[in-house]
Amino acid sequence: MLVFTVSIVTNNSLEIDYSQGHYIKISAIMHGTHFLPFTKGRLPDILDYGLATRSPVPIKTYEFDLVNKLAKGGSEGIYLDLWIEYYVNGNKEKRRLGTFKTLHEDNDAMHVMAGLLADFTIEGHAYVSEHLDDFTWEGVDVHALDENGKRYSWGYTCCDMEAALQKKDELLKKYPQVAVRDNMTRKERMFSQDG
Repeated sequence: MLVFTVSIVTNNSLEIDYSQGHYIKISAIMHGTHFLPFTKGRLPDILDYGLATRSPVPIKTYEFDLVNKLAKGGSEGIYLDLWIEYYVNGNKEKRRLGTFKTLHEDNDAMHVMAGLLADFTIEGHAYVSEHLDDFTWEGVDVHALDENGKRYSWGYTCCDMEAALQKKDELLKKYPQVAVRDNMTRKERMFSQDG
């Protein structure tokens, strides 16, 4: 079974460990360890190696893209490079995660490598979607609530508390309650039209 091991410690980082050949380890630094099995089994037998980045990749938002390049090598084989792209203070960051490589060059090998990419993408995004709060450490979230105190499925993420409180004031003109949450401290405050 191919497994993501997600180790959570203090801040956020993403790291892949191929040392066992059967596991991909992702450290998303916060409070524990999660295991995420790939649905399609273990790493393909045709892999000659997997090289992970040596330094963790900081992730403070769930809004990142897993980017890849699946291509025939310049001199031999097929490789799959993986990296993420995300924004830090308005600047786009690219951080390498690692590379899978096979010396096989036929069409079947390309399909196997494409399958590995699909598994990695599907399972990685499913994990992040199920654990959004573990990947949200920046900004201030603002959510409107209905008259029963139920949160609407939409909301806003503001860059700072000042902008969030302005959005809260706008929403209180239309909705009975508004929740404002500082994603760094995890503190949430409720506001109502009643004051």
